[in-house]
Amino acid sequence: MSTNKLSRRPLVAMSEPTSPSTPDFMSISPAEFFYRNRQMAGFGNPSVAVFSAVREMVENALDACEDARRAPVVRVDVHSLSHDRIEVTVADNGAGIPYEHVPEAFGRVLYGSKFATRQRRGTFGLGVSMAVLYGQITTDSPVIVHTRPPASTGRRYEILIDIEKNRPVVESVTDMLRPQEGTTVTVRLKGDLRNRDRIVQYLRLTSVGSPHARLGLTIDGSEVLDIGPATRVLPTPPVVTRPHPRAADLELLRRLVSTRPTTRLRDFLVSSFQQVGRQSVSRFVQFASLSPSRPVGTLSRDELAHLSDALQKYPGFGRPDASSLSPIGQEGFVRAVEQVFSASCVKYGARRPAEWHGNPFIVEGVVATGDSFPSSDVPQLYRFANRVPLLYDAGDDALQRTVKRIDWKRYGLGPDSRFAVFLHLCSTRIPYRAAGKQSVDTVPEIEAETTRLLRSLGRALSRVVERQARARHESRRRRSLLKHLRLIAKFSASLAGIDEPPDVRPLVDGLFEASDDD
Repeated sequence: MSTNKLSRRPLVAMSEPTSPSTPDFMSISPAEFFYRNRQMAGFGNPSVAVFSAVREMVENALDACEDARRAPVVRVDVHSLSHDRIEVTVADNGAGIPYEHVPEAFGRVLYGSKFATRQRRGTFGLGVSMAVLYGQITTDSPVIVHTRPPASTGRRYEILIDIEKNRPVVESVTDMLRPQEGTTVTVRLKGDLRNRDRIVQYLRLTSVGSPHARLGLTIDGSEVLDIGPATRVLPTPPVVTRPHPRAADLELLRRLVSTRPTTRLRDFLVSSFQQVGRQSVSRFVQFASLSPSRPVGTLSRDELAHLSDALQKYPGFGRPDASSLSPIGQEGFVRAVEQVFSASCVKYGARRPAEWHGNPFIVEGVVATGDSFPSSDVPQLYRFANRVPLLYDAGDDALQRTVKRIDWKRYGLGPDSRFAVFLHLCSTRIPYRAAGKQSVDTVPEIEAETTRLLRSLGRALSRVVERQARARHESRRRRSLLKHLRLIAKFSASLAGIDEPPDVRPLVDGLFEASDDD
């Protein structure tokens, strides 16, 4: 008789009921979750991990400098400890980190200063703690933090993460002089330098997204890059704002209500949200059929759900406050592209502030021509989100798909055109597709504004292409006329017995100047 492997379990008589085994339920900490799913944050393999560590550490450094209102000077040092171990050190000239916050900032996942309603480079609160976590699990090494906040001389920390409890473990603390205020962070991790070019490209593009910064890169003792700044003008700092009522989902409402349960609905809405005043709140409560004097803590779950739905649907609220955003701006954007890519022609455009689900955003961009860009009838796209360059997952990116939908031929561009588009999306909430922050998800409002911007840039480029075509045509006409007039002058001089024919160039210049005047 044949035997099936699937039937090797002990047989149980049909008359004997069995009780199913009870599963073991448990919770895990955020650190444990990202330890198990580190590929979500860009630490899936050793090559990408080195790039991701540099990116997260540089983002933190730039934010620290801008918070201190200082022109950033950020130095990156990548050193090979062995064939599969890398040490990454990033130093900045920010205001340092208060000593009481250092352990939590580097030893706890989802801890930081980037959760307010304003534009920030980081989004998920992972940042450098994810690099610390990856370094710890691959090399068993602590993160080394040397920081000097104001009114101090400096302190050095070695910190690990208790993964199960998501809390810092401080291995050592030592008073150590740092020459100036700022922070130096060192992480050792398993990795290699196969993505070396990506690191260089990331820093070059970071100097475009942050044209006021100076960035340096040293790899194994050799200086690879020293770039910027393209402008001395610091960006206007984004302002922390209250949430917009159209961003009021049920969870946000519950959190706000829990802090002021006895507040009347009218006063609660005015004090909790932007774009809500005394007049607009009176019209809104009529629209929502709610009592303005009712304490918000007495609202039931169904009533809170109704309030959330009404806030998102009410058409009378103004647009979100754009002071929470900090776009790159025309001067810095244009100068940085010219500096980094030696572009011959750069045109800038920007859309007015818009919103998606109550989150303000601005799309700005640059179209540039130059020999450093590949020949194609579709432009090379460089993507930025909150000033951070996005180098991976372009195929899944909404900005990339929007660029491909534009008919660039109508703007006079062909397969031999050498041009590129630089798109920057800034928002209080970037709709990333994943925690790795490498591609923008599909949002109809963002795609619509991006399409309008691209068409505007296309028209600006078309005018440049037309002028260049006219200039090439005029140049050919000038050379042809000069060639023929020189022959006429030569033969005329020979017939007249003159040894040296006259110079006809002033005559040609005069003819074309007269043509330009007409």
